[in-house]
Amino acid sequence: MNIYLKDIDESNWEKCISLTTNKDGQHFIIEEFVASNAVSIAQSKVEKGWITKAVYAEDTMVGFTMYGYCYEDNIYEICRLMIDYKYQGKGYGRAALRNVIEEMKNLKDCNEIFLSFEPENHIGQKLYESFGFKDTGNTVEGELLYSLSLK
Repeated sequence: MNIYLKDIDESNWEKCISLTTNKDGQHFIIEEFVASNAVSIAQSKVEKGWITKAVYAEDTMVGFTMYGYCYEDNIYEICRLMIDYKYQGKGYGRAALRNVIEEMKNLKDCNEIFLSFEPENHIGQKLYESFGFKDTGNTVEGELLYSLSLK
């Protein structure tokens, strides 16, 4: 299956904010392991450095990602990666992460990628470690901080 990233624009932003990781389909500003897509898109408009993309499987939007340069911490970061609850467990997250890493390799001066996640997110942890992300030993707002060296 063809998994690709596409810019968020006037044609797809409403679909994007309707995606959720909550199994009951309910929307909240903060979901189980990630901020809502609406919050992320708003954040990307007021904080410079963030790139937002929808994750597509063929013609179906299945998820969302936000990544780029975090000016607050002076690091390159995958800030958000989510797959809608209806599409989880099909390998879309793995394919999306691969695409995000490839896009980040093309960012000027991006030699290391950071991400953080809730300690209870064991599925995410296993996914990140399978790509070579390593535990930095630090936490950020209660989340584990991992990094991937691109050197």
